[in-house]
Amino acid sequence: FGVNTLGEAFANFANPVTFFVLASFAISFAIIKTPLAQRLIRSLLKKSGNSASKILLVFMIATALLSSIMSNVPVTSLFMGLALGLLAKMRDKQSKADFGKVIMISIPFAGMIGGIMTPVGSSINILTLSLLEEHSGITVSFLEWMVFGIPVTIVLLPVCWLILTRLFKPADLDKSIITDFLMNDEIPRKMDIQEKKLLVIISAVIILWVASSWVPMLNLTLIAVAGMILLFMPGIKILEWEEFSCDVSWNAIIMMGGVISIGQAAIKAELGDWLVNLFIHRLVTLDLFMLLVVIGLFVALLKLPIPIAPAIITILVAPLYSLALLMNINPVILFIPLAFLGGACLLVPLDAVPLITYSQGYYSIRDMFVSGSLTTIVWVLVTAAWIPVVARIFGLL
Repeated sequence: FGVNTLGEAFANFANPVTFFVLASFAISFAIIKTPLAQRLIRSLLKKSGNSASKILLVFMIATALLSSIMSNVPVTSLFMGLALGLLAKMRDKQSKADFGKVIMISIPFAGMIGGIMTPVGSSINILTLSLLEEHSGITVSFLEWMVFGIPVTIVLLPVCWLILTRLFKPADLDKSIITDFLMNDEIPRKMDIQEKKLLVIISAVIILWVASSWVPMLNLTLIAVAGMILLFMPGIKILEWEEFSCDVSWNAIIMMGGVISIGQAAIKAELGDWLVNLFIHRLVTLDLFMLLVVIGLFVALLKLPIPIAPAIITILVAPLYSLALLMNINPVILFIPLAFLGGACLLVPLDAVPLITYSQGYYSIRDMFVSGSLTTIVWVLVTAAWIPVVARIFGLL
Protein backbone atom coordinates (compact mmCIF):
# COMPACT_ATOMS: atom_id res chain seq x y z
CA PHE A 1 0.00 0.00 0.00
CA GLY A 2 3.04 2.26 -0.09
CA VAL A 3 2.86 3.37 3.57
CA ASN A 4 6.34 1.99 4.28
CA THR A 5 9.13 0.37 2.34
CA LEU A 6 10.01 -3.24 3.11
CA GLY A 7 13.33 -2.09 4.58
CA GLU A 8 11.60 0.38 6.94
CA ALA A 9 9.09 -2.26 8.02
CA PHE A 10 11.79 -4.76 8.98
CA ALA A 11 13.95 -2.05 10.59
CA ASN A 12 11.00 -1.12 12.83
CA PHE A 13 10.46 -4.83 13.63
CA ALA A 14 14.03 -5.04 14.97
CA ASN A 15 13.15 -2.62 17.79
CA PRO A 16 15.06 -2.97 21.11
CA VAL A 17 11.73 -3.86 22.75
CA THR A 18 11.60 -7.08 20.69
CA PHE A 19 14.98 -8.13 22.08
CA PHE A 20 13.93 -7.16 25.62
CA VAL A 21 10.95 -9.54 25.31
CA LEU A 22 13.31 -12.34 24.22
CA ALA A 23 15.68 -11.64 27.15
CA SER A 24 12.82 -11.48 29.65
CA PHE A 25 11.59 -14.90 28.52
CA ALA A 26 15.09 -16.31 29.08
CA ILE A 27 15.37 -14.88 32.61
CA SER A 28 11.82 -16.04 33.41
CA PHE A 29 12.50 -19.54 32.08
CA ALA A 30 15.67 -19.77 34.19
CA ILE A 31 13.73 -18.87 37.35
CA ILE A 32 11.02 -21.42 36.52
CA LYS A 33 13.69 -24.09 35.92
CA THR A 34 15.07 -23.69 39.47
CA PRO A 35 13.18 -23.99 42.79
CA LEU A 36 13.60 -20.27 43.67
CA ALA A 37 9.92 -19.39 43.27
CA GLN A 38 8.86 -22.47 45.25
CA ARG A 39 11.20 -21.43 48.07
CA LEU A 40 9.63 -17.95 48.09
CA ILE A 41 6.07 -19.26 48.27
CA ARG A 42 6.95 -21.84 50.96
CA SER A 43 8.64 -19.25 53.17
CA LEU A 44 5.57 -17.02 52.95
CA LEU A 45 3.08 -19.89 53.46
CA LYS A 46 4.74 -20.84 56.74
CA LYS A 47 3.36 -17.61 58.20
CA SER A 48 -0.15 -17.88 56.72
CA GLY A 49 -1.43 -20.93 58.59
CA ASN A 50 -4.54 -22.48 57.02
CA SER A 51 -6.42 -19.21 56.50
CA ALA A 52 -7.68 -19.11 52.90
CA SER A 53 -7.52 -15.31 52.78
CA LYS A 54 -3.93 -15.26 54.07
CA ILE A 55 -2.87 -17.98 51.61
CA LEU A 56 -4.45 -15.93 48.83
CA LEU A 57 -2.51 -12.86 49.96
CA VAL A 58 0.73 -14.89 50.02
CA PHE A 59 0.23 -16.01 46.42
CA MET A 60 -0.62 -12.47 45.34
CA ILE A 61 2.44 -10.94 47.05
CA ALA A 62 4.79 -13.58 45.64
CA THR A 63 3.31 -13.22 42.14
CA ALA A 64 3.53 -9.42 42.24
CA LEU A 65 7.13 -9.47 43.50
CA LEU A 66 8.37 -11.79 40.76
CA SER A 67 6.28 -9.99 38.16
CA SER A 68 8.20 -6.79 38.89
CA ILE A 69 11.27 -8.31 37.19
CA MET A 70 9.69 -11.01 35.00
CA SER A 71 7.19 -11.15 32.18
CA ASN A 72 3.61 -11.58 33.45
CA VAL A 73 2.90 -14.65 31.32
CA PRO A 74 5.58 -17.02 32.76
CA VAL A 75 5.00 -15.68 36.28
CA THR A 76 1.30 -16.48 36.01
CA SER A 77 2.07 -19.94 34.62
CA LEU A 78 4.53 -20.61 37.44
CA PHE A 79 2.22 -19.69 40.31
CA MET A 80 -0.77 -21.33 38.65
CA GLY A 81 1.23 -24.56 38.71
CA LEU A 82 1.95 -24.12 42.43
CA ALA A 83 -1.72 -23.32 43.11
CA LEU A 84 -2.83 -26.42 41.20
CA GLY A 85 -0.49 -28.48 43.38
CA LEU A 86 -2.22 -27.10 46.46
CA LEU A 87 -5.70 -27.65 45.00
CA ALA A 88 -4.82 -31.25 44.13
CA LYS A 89 -4.46 -32.00 47.84
CA MET A 90 -7.99 -30.77 48.64
CA ARG A 91 -10.62 -33.51 48.94
CA ASP A 92 -13.82 -31.50 49.55
CA LYS A 93 -15.18 -30.62 46.09
CA GLN A 94 -17.05 -27.48 47.15
CA SER A 95 -14.11 -26.05 49.10
CA LYS A 96 -11.80 -26.87 46.20
CA ALA A 97 -14.12 -25.12 43.72
CA ASP A 98 -14.49 -22.01 45.91
CA PHE A 99 -10.79 -21.69 46.69
CA GLY A 100 -9.84 -22.56 43.10
CA LYS A 101 -12.05 -19.78 41.78
CA VAL A 102 -10.54 -17.03 43.91
CA ILE A 103 -6.89 -18.10 43.65
CA MET A 104 -7.05 -18.57 39.86
CA ILE A 105 -8.45 -15.05 39.45
CA SER A 106 -6.00 -13.54 41.93
CA ILE A 107 -2.79 -14.82 40.29
CA PRO A 108 -3.12 -13.01 36.91
CA PHE A 109 -4.51 -9.93 38.68
CA ALA A 110 -1.48 -9.83 41.00
CA GLY A 111 0.87 -10.42 38.07
CA MET A 112 -0.49 -7.45 36.15
CA ILE A 113 -0.52 -5.23 39.27
CA GLY A 114 3.06 -6.19 40.14
CA GLY A 115 4.18 -5.62 36.56
CA ILE A 116 3.89 -1.84 36.94
CA MET A 117 6.38 -1.61 39.82
CA THR A 118 9.44 -1.33 37.57
CA PRO A 119 9.96 -0.53 33.89
CA VAL A 120 11.18 -4.11 33.33
CA GLY A 121 8.07 -5.64 34.92
CA SER A 122 6.35 -5.76 31.55
CA SER A 123 7.31 -5.40 27.91
CA ILE A 124 4.49 -2.84 27.73
CA ASN A 125 6.47 -0.57 30.07
CA ILE A 126 9.58 -0.85 27.92
CA LEU A 127 7.56 -0.24 24.75
CA THR A 128 5.96 2.88 26.24
CA LEU A 129 9.32 4.28 27.36
CA SER A 130 10.80 3.57 23.94
CA LEU A 131 7.96 5.39 22.17
CA LEU A 132 8.13 8.26 24.67
CA GLU A 133 11.82 8.79 23.95
CA GLU A 134 11.23 8.47 20.22
CA HIS A 135 8.49 11.11 20.18
CA SER A 136 9.79 13.60 22.73
CA GLY A 137 13.40 12.75 23.51
CA ILE A 138 12.40 12.38 27.18
CA THR A 139 13.73 9.44 29.20
CA VAL A 140 12.34 8.07 32.46
CA SER A 141 14.93 6.41 34.69
CA PHE A 142 14.49 3.09 36.48
CA LEU A 143 14.12 4.76 39.90
CA GLU A 144 11.78 7.44 38.57
CA TRP A 145 9.48 4.76 37.19
CA MET A 146 9.56 2.96 40.56
CA VAL A 147 8.40 6.15 42.29
CA PHE A 148 5.42 6.16 39.93
CA GLY A 149 4.69 2.43 40.08
CA ILE A 150 5.48 0.99 43.52
CA PRO A 151 3.03 3.14 45.54
CA VAL A 152 0.21 2.27 43.13
CA THR A 153 0.97 -1.44 43.57
CA ILE A 154 1.24 -1.09 47.36
CA VAL A 155 -2.26 0.44 47.48
CA LEU A 156 -3.86 -1.63 44.72
CA LEU A 157 -2.69 -5.14 45.68
CA PRO A 158 -4.36 -5.25 49.14
CA VAL A 159 -7.47 -3.56 47.74
CA CYS A 160 -7.70 -6.23 45.03
CA TRP A 161 -7.19 -8.94 47.68
CA LEU A 162 -9.96 -7.38 49.79
CA ILE A 163 -12.34 -7.27 46.80
CA LEU A 164 -11.69 -10.93 45.96
CA THR A 165 -12.05 -12.22 49.53
CA ARG A 166 -15.26 -10.23 50.10
CA LEU A 167 -16.83 -11.29 46.80
CA PHE A 168 -15.99 -14.99 46.88
CA LYS A 169 -15.45 -15.69 50.62
CA PRO A 170 -13.33 -18.88 50.42
CA ALA A 171 -13.43 -21.24 53.42
CA ASP A 172 -10.25 -21.94 55.38
CA LEU A 173 -8.22 -24.96 54.32
CA ASP A 174 -7.54 -28.05 56.38
CA LYS A 175 -4.22 -27.69 58.24
CA SER A 176 -3.03 -31.05 56.94
CA ILE A 177 -3.22 -29.75 53.36
CA ILE A 178 -0.78 -26.92 54.09
CA THR A 179 1.51 -29.21 56.08
CA ASP A 180 1.58 -31.73 53.24
CA PHE A 181 2.24 -28.97 50.69
CA LEU A 182 5.15 -27.56 52.71
CA MET A 183 6.72 -31.01 53.06
CA ASN A 184 7.39 -31.23 49.31
CA ASP A 185 10.44 -33.49 48.92
CA GLU A 186 11.13 -32.26 45.39
CA ILE A 187 12.62 -29.00 46.69
CA PRO A 188 16.14 -29.45 48.16
CA ARG A 189 16.64 -27.96 51.62
CA LYS A 190 19.78 -26.14 50.51
CA MET A 191 20.37 -24.19 47.32
CA ASP A 192 22.42 -26.02 44.71
CA ILE A 193 25.13 -24.37 42.64
CA GLN A 194 22.75 -23.57 39.75
CA GLU A 195 20.39 -21.66 42.03
CA LYS A 196 23.29 -19.68 43.46
CA LYS A 197 24.59 -18.83 39.99
CA LEU A 198 21.13 -17.67 38.95
CA LEU A 199 20.75 -15.54 42.09
CA VAL A 200 24.08 -13.84 41.38
CA ILE A 201 23.12 -13.11 37.74
CA ILE A 202 19.64 -11.81 38.62
CA SER A 203 21.07 -9.67 41.45
CA ALA A 204 23.67 -8.22 39.08
CA VAL A 205 21.00 -7.47 36.45
CA ILE A 206 18.75 -5.72 39.01
CA ILE A 207 21.67 -3.68 40.40
CA LEU A 208 22.62 -2.57 36.89
CA TRP A 209 18.99 -1.72 36.09
CA VAL A 210 18.86 0.53 39.16
CA ALA A 211 22.30 1.98 38.35
CA SER A 212 21.00 2.94 34.90
CA SER A 213 19.17 5.80 36.67
CA TRP A 214 22.57 7.52 36.99
CA VAL A 215 24.60 5.91 34.18
CA PRO A 216 22.86 6.58 30.82
CA MET A 217 25.00 4.03 28.92
CA LEU A 218 23.39 1.24 31.00
CA ASN A 219 20.42 0.63 28.73
CA LEU A 220 17.67 -1.57 30.25
CA THR A 221 17.40 -3.80 27.18
CA LEU A 222 21.18 -4.11 26.86
CA ILE A 223 21.44 -5.23 30.50
CA ALA A 224 18.63 -7.79 30.03
CA VAL A 225 20.27 -9.22 26.89
CA ALA A 226 23.65 -9.42 28.65
CA GLY A 227 21.99 -11.28 31.54
CA MET A 228 20.37 -13.67 29.06
CA ILE A 229 23.72 -14.37 27.37
CA LEU A 230 25.31 -15.20 30.74
CA LEU A 231 22.68 -17.88 31.33
CA PHE A 232 24.03 -19.81 28.30
CA MET A 233 27.76 -19.26 28.92
CA PRO A 234 30.09 -22.28 29.42
CA GLY A 235 30.73 -22.79 33.12
CA ILE A 236 27.32 -21.34 33.97
CA LYS A 237 24.95 -23.20 31.62
CA ILE A 238 21.75 -22.55 33.52
CA LEU A 239 19.98 -22.72 30.16
CA GLU A 240 20.60 -24.82 27.05
CA TRP A 241 19.73 -23.14 23.74
CA GLU A 242 17.93 -26.18 22.30
CA GLU A 243 15.72 -26.41 25.38
CA PHE A 244 15.07 -22.67 25.52
CA SER A 245 14.33 -22.28 21.81
CA CYS A 246 11.65 -24.96 22.05
CA ASP A 247 9.90 -23.40 25.06
CA VAL A 248 10.17 -19.66 24.31
CA SER A 249 7.00 -18.00 23.02
CA TRP A 250 8.16 -17.03 19.54
CA ASN A 251 4.56 -16.07 18.73
CA ALA A 252 4.70 -13.30 21.34
CA ILE A 253 8.06 -12.04 20.06
CA ILE A 254 6.91 -11.98 16.43
CA MET A 255 3.64 -10.30 17.44
CA MET A 256 5.50 -7.64 19.45
CA GLY A 257 7.84 -6.80 16.56
CA GLY A 258 4.98 -6.82 14.07
CA VAL A 259 2.77 -4.52 16.16
CA ILE A 260 5.66 -2.07 16.65
CA SER A 261 6.27 -2.00 12.90
CA ILE A 262 2.57 -1.42 12.18
CA GLY A 263 2.48 1.29 14.87
CA GLN A 264 5.42 3.11 13.28
CA ALA A 265 3.64 2.94 9.92
CA ALA A 266 0.52 4.43 11.51
CA ILE A 267 2.59 7.28 12.94
CA LYS A 268 4.17 7.91 9.55
CA ALA A 269 0.70 7.99 7.97
CA GLU A 270 -0.33 10.61 10.60
CA LEU A 271 -3.08 8.41 12.01
CA GLY A 272 -2.45 10.02 15.42
CA ASP A 273 -3.21 13.50 14.09
CA TRP A 274 -6.46 12.19 12.62
CA LEU A 275 -7.48 10.71 16.00
CA VAL A 276 -6.64 13.97 17.79
CA ASN A 277 -8.79 15.96 15.39
CA LEU A 278 -11.55 13.38 15.75
CA PHE A 279 -12.15 13.45 19.50
CA ILE A 280 -9.14 13.88 21.79
CA HIS A 281 -9.00 17.69 21.48
CA ARG A 282 -12.26 17.73 23.47
CA LEU A 283 -10.33 16.52 26.52
CA VAL A 284 -8.29 19.73 26.72
CA THR A 285 -10.94 21.38 28.93
CA LEU A 286 -10.70 18.68 31.65
CA ASP A 287 -8.58 19.11 34.78
CA LEU A 288 -5.63 16.71 35.09
CA PHE A 289 -7.28 14.26 37.51
CA MET A 290 -10.41 13.86 35.37
CA LEU A 291 -8.28 13.66 32.22
CA LEU A 292 -6.28 10.75 33.67
CA VAL A 293 -9.50 9.04 34.81
CA VAL A 294 -10.99 9.32 31.30
CA ILE A 295 -7.78 8.05 29.67
CA GLY A 296 -7.52 5.18 32.17
CA LEU A 297 -11.12 4.04 31.67
CA PHE A 298 -10.83 4.43 27.89
CA VAL A 299 -7.69 2.26 27.76
CA ALA A 300 -9.26 -0.36 30.07
CA LEU A 301 -12.40 -0.57 27.91
CA LEU A 302 -10.35 -0.58 24.71
CA LYS A 303 -8.91 -3.92 25.84
CA LEU A 304 -12.34 -5.48 25.15
CA PRO A 305 -12.33 -5.04 21.35
CA ILE A 306 -8.49 -4.93 21.08
CA PRO A 307 -7.04 -7.36 23.67
CA ILE A 308 -3.49 -6.79 22.40
CA ALA A 309 -1.69 -4.36 24.69
CA PRO A 310 1.20 -3.45 22.31
CA ALA A 311 -1.35 -2.49 19.65
CA ILE A 312 -3.23 -0.23 22.06
CA ILE A 313 -0.01 1.47 23.17
CA THR A 314 1.20 2.14 19.63
CA ILE A 315 -2.24 3.38 18.54
CA LEU A 316 -2.59 5.86 21.42
CA VAL A 317 0.97 7.15 21.80
CA ALA A 318 0.78 9.75 19.00
CA PRO A 319 -2.66 11.13 20.01
CA LEU A 320 -1.64 11.42 23.67
CA TYR A 321 1.61 13.13 22.73
CA SER A 322 -0.35 15.63 20.63
CA LEU A 323 -2.78 16.11 23.53
CA ALA A 324 0.13 16.78 25.91
CA LEU A 325 1.42 19.47 23.52
CA LEU A 326 -2.07 21.03 23.25
CA MET A 327 -2.40 21.17 27.05
CA ASN A 328 1.23 22.27 27.53
CA ILE A 329 2.01 19.43 29.96
CA ASN A 330 4.89 16.97 30.06
CA PRO A 331 3.97 13.86 27.99
CA VAL A 332 5.33 11.62 30.79
CA ILE A 333 2.19 12.50 32.77
CA LEU A 334 0.02 10.85 30.10
CA PHE A 335 2.36 8.07 28.99
CA ILE A 336 2.86 6.46 32.43
CA PRO A 337 -0.90 5.90 33.00
CA LEU A 338 -1.10 4.57 29.43
CA ALA A 339 1.49 1.92 30.31
CA PHE A 340 -0.13 1.12 33.67
CA LEU A 341 -3.60 0.48 32.22
CA GLY A 342 -2.40 -0.77 28.84
CA GLY A 343 -0.89 -3.83 30.48
CA ALA A 344 -3.99 -4.54 32.56
CA CYS A 345 -6.73 -6.86 31.30
CA LEU A 346 -9.03 -7.49 34.28
CA LEU A 347 -12.45 -7.52 32.65
CA VAL A 348 -12.50 -10.56 30.37
CA PRO A 349 -9.97 -13.38 29.80
CA LEU A 350 -8.94 -12.34 26.29
CA ASP A 351 -5.36 -11.33 27.12
CA ALA A 352 -2.69 -14.06 27.39
CA VAL A 353 -2.17 -13.48 31.14
CA PRO A 354 -5.71 -14.20 32.48
CA LEU A 355 -6.32 -16.75 29.73
CA ILE A 356 -3.69 -19.01 31.34
CA THR A 357 -5.71 -19.52 34.53
CA TYR A 358 -9.14 -19.19 32.89
CA SER A 359 -8.34 -22.28 30.83
CA GLN A 360 -8.36 -24.34 34.05
CA GLY A 361 -12.13 -23.86 34.36
CA TYR A 362 -12.32 -22.67 37.96
CA TYR A 363 -13.99 -19.30 37.26
CA SER A 364 -16.42 -17.85 34.74
CA ILE A 365 -16.20 -14.70 32.63
CA ARG A 366 -18.81 -13.16 34.94
CA ASP A 367 -16.66 -13.89 38.02
CA MET A 368 -13.71 -12.14 36.39
CA PHE A 369 -15.77 -9.23 35.06
CA VAL A 370 -17.34 -8.40 38.44
CA SER A 371 -14.11 -8.56 40.45
CA GLY A 372 -12.07 -7.07 37.60
CA SER A 373 -14.42 -4.10 37.13
CA LEU A 374 -14.10 -3.09 40.78
CA THR A 375 -10.32 -3.53 40.71
CA THR A 376 -10.03 -1.58 37.44
CA ILE A 377 -12.00 1.37 38.84
CA VAL A 378 -9.73 1.50 41.90
CA TRP A 379 -6.66 1.13 39.63
CA VAL A 380 -7.76 4.09 37.49
CA LEU A 381 -8.57 6.30 40.48
CA VAL A 382 -5.35 5.53 42.36
CA THR A 383 -3.27 6.13 39.22
CA ALA A 384 -5.08 9.39 38.43
CA ALA A 385 -4.54 10.63 41.99
CA TRP A 386 -0.87 9.56 42.30
CA ILE A 387 0.58 10.59 38.91
CA PRO A 388 0.10 14.36 39.49
CA VAL A 389 1.73 14.05 42.93
CA VAL A 390 4.87 12.43 41.49
CA ALA A 391 4.81 14.87 38.56
CA ARG A 392 5.05 17.77 41.02
CA ILE A 393 7.85 16.03 42.95
CA PHE A 394 9.89 15.70 39.73
CA GLY A 395 8.97 19.20 38.54
CA LEU A 396 6.91 17.98 35.59
CA LEU A 397 3.98 20.24 36.53
